[in-house]
Amino acid sequence: MKKSKSSIIGSIIALFVTLLFAWLLNYLVLPAITLKSVGFWLYLLGVSIFGIMVFAIPAYESEEGKIGKIGFGFTTIVACFIILALVVGGISSAKMFSSDKYQQIADVEVKEFNEDFKDIVTNDIPVATIDVGTAQKVGDRTIGKLEHASWFEVDSEFNLIKYQGEYYRLSPLNYGGLFKYNRAKKDGLPGYILVNSKTSEAKFIEVDGGYEYSPSAYFAKDLKRHLRSQYSNYILGKSFLEIDEAGKPYWVTAVKEPTIGFWGGVVEKRFIITDAKTGASEEYTLDNIPEWIDHAFSLDYLMETTRWHYEYINGFWNFSKTGVYRTSYEYRDSGEESGEFYAGYNSIINKDGDICFYAGLTPANTAESNVGFILINTRTGKVTQYDCSGAEESSAQEAAEGLVQNLGYNATFPTVVNIAGEETYLMCLKDKAGLIQRYALCNIENYAIVVESDSLENAIQEYLSKLGKNIDSVNSNNKQKAEIKGKILDIYTAQIDGTTYFYYLMEDNNIYKSSIKTNEMQVALKKYSEVTINYEVSD
Repeated sequence: MKKSKSSIIGSIIALFVTLLFAWLLNYLVLPAITLKSVGFWLYLLGVSIFGIMVFAIPAYESEEGKIGKIGFGFTTIVACFIILALVVGGISSAKMFSSDKYQQIADVEVKEFNEDFKDIVTNDIPVATIDVGTAQKVGDRTIGKLEHASWFEVDSEFNLIKYQGEYYRLSPLNYGGLFKYNRAKKDGLPGYILVNSKTSEAKFIEVDGGYEYSPSAYFAKDLKRHLRSQYSNYILGKSFLEIDEAGKPYWVTAVKEPTIGFWGGVVEKRFIITDAKTGASEEYTLDNIPEWIDHAFSLDYLMETTRWHYEYINGFWNFSKTGVYRTSYEYRDSGEESGEFYAGYNSIINKDGDICFYAGLTPANTAESNVGFILINTRTGKVTQYDCSGAEESSAQEAAEGLVQNLGYNATFPTVVNIAGEETYLMCLKDKAGLIQRYALCNIENYAIVVESDSLENAIQEYLSKLGKNIDSVNSNNKQKAEIKGKILDIYTAQIDGTTYFYYLMEDNNIYKSSIKTNEMQVALKKYSEVTINYEVSD
């Protein structure tokens, strides 16, 4: 009788310990409470395996441990069922059986380069030259003046955003660990960092009153835990910091939805925007997401769905890799055996001013040349492919580094620009400290045409010279022309980048500018000379 009572008490304790473990594990891993989440099934499996071990004690400590044996048997059956469900779910979601569905998830459109890429010489197209690495270097220095700078760390994300008409790389602050969080939590995170994408000027933006909710916070202020309390059955993606036009910080978190089998073919169509200060959240779709959101999708999600598109273009069982492309974000750089990945990508501004991820396209059977590249819109998720054969990115980087090998500068992963109708790689050359010192341009079709200079403007001039063109001739192609006849009232000259420019004050009281390269005989002109000027109308 005593043994029976002991067995009952032991079984009750085992049940209590199992439930306590289930609560603790749920608090730590925060699974989405939905059968569509593989994480939830793994959570249940972990609890059931723990239950098997705990109930084994009262079940076999005596011959009369019937209740313990029931608990042991039940948790064993549950664990076996979950394992079976994981196997069935894995098979139903497997790419080998549904490769056509995976291939169609990414929205890919093929377009012409010259239609979407306007000439940066003749059009006012913004170019983001500051890469993530440079932004990290200059951004880290901005928090040194904070009162308790050691409590915080600068996040490494530095996404490109558009803010008040300018382009910046944005990074939040993170707490420097649990103990530092305990000191800083009263006032929260003091602000965020903006790095100008053209000038590399970094500044710390203070948020009035700070903001408390963050992925780096703990307990109730942990962003994921906070969102889980609001959306218990949502499978949550990565969270990004964004700021509205007033500079107020928000977290943007994607909601993942499996579309193939039990949990395969995950897509992101809904998004949760959380006020970083108050924790208030609101759900949006792509159709009604606020205009100031630049990053709705994560880089990994976009690159993965794009990889499926090119990987399974001819099905899963395509051993010859016919028609298969690799993006520069994930193709194997040093052979299949090494397992090393060449994760090259960059951020770029398209003709509409939207921010996109750039990656090159290489045939799966070779890594020596590109067949084109892709732009993936970070706000809409749409992928645009441009056919543009030529040197792949690492070749252009090596060519640019060869120009400054005596200085030991390293080239950043390129972006693509249109210069005088030529598809061109744009790179920054950085010193050992990770700071930008020079700019390089390399022709994609012929990477022997490569130049570098101390400024982007000078690099463009040298590049055009190698192409047998000059800025004046390129600019004249897209501008309205007009003519004026009359006397020169006065003449002024100036030297700009080694070139002489003439400024003519005419009888209509307008000033007309002309380079010596336009006509060398201009040196013979004097005040009150009668001339005919063919000029271009300024915008």
